[in-house]
Amino acid sequence: MERRPISLSVVIMAFNERPAVEGQVRDALAFLERCVQRGEVVAVDDGSSDGTGEVLDALAREDPRVRVVHHPRNLGMGVAIRSGYSAATLDFVTQLPGDGQVRPDTLERFVPFLPDHDLVLSTYARRGDGWVRFAVTRAYWATAWLILGNRCEFTGTMVFRRALLDRIRIVSDTFMVNVEVPLKLMRLGVRPAWVTIEAAARAHGRSKVLSAREIVRVVREMLALRREFVLTSPGSDRGSGATVNRP
Repeated sequence: MERRPISLSVVIMAFNERPAVEGQVRDALAFLERCVQRGEVVAVDDGSSDGTGEVLDALAREDPRVRVVHHPRNLGMGVAIRSGYSAATLDFVTQLPGDGQVRPDTLERFVPFLPDHDLVLSTYARRGDGWVRFAVTRAYWATAWLILGNRCEFTGTMVFRRALLDRIRIVSDTFMVNVEVPLKLMRLGVRPAWVTIEAAARAHGRSKVLSAREIVRVVREMLALRREFVLTSPGSDRGSGATVNRP
């Protein structure tokens, strides 16, 4: 595709993803070279113990477009995403998982909407995770609807204007950060464009977000987000700004 006149930071979060992370970073660099005028990869090593951090450091020495953020211990997906967003320096920012389930070339679907849209969200056309993830996802949507009045079907793969982060306060430590950011941006009046994407089955390891402990933390953060929306939306008991307009 033709290069777009934009600059884009790609945040890649990794916790013990040594088998997959190098290919993910290299593919992200190839995407940036092919599709945007200027790009960078911000790789976040979330306290890995399998050598992931060393792999990322080697990539950064090889290519100046790669920068690495190291956490001294595993702090969780939400903190890793927040660290990456904070370190991003270019006009637009996005994120990808270090496990390769969402490939960098997926971002080609977002690029045509930039820079005319400040926020581009995605939904899954399909995921390759099997019936357990399918059931968990449906339960998550139902819980989000009950607590937030919104099924929150959008994925963590989004692109938005980096400067918008200065207008919101992000507090989630779990993957709820991927709900908190778009909902808060839409409450500011930012209207998103939408794309559909696919996620492949994991080639290595297992998901870090399906434990009972993590699910409890997610529900707690949903409740905290609801309280915040109630407090900041006089006259509304459901956080009216959280409504998602979809085509």
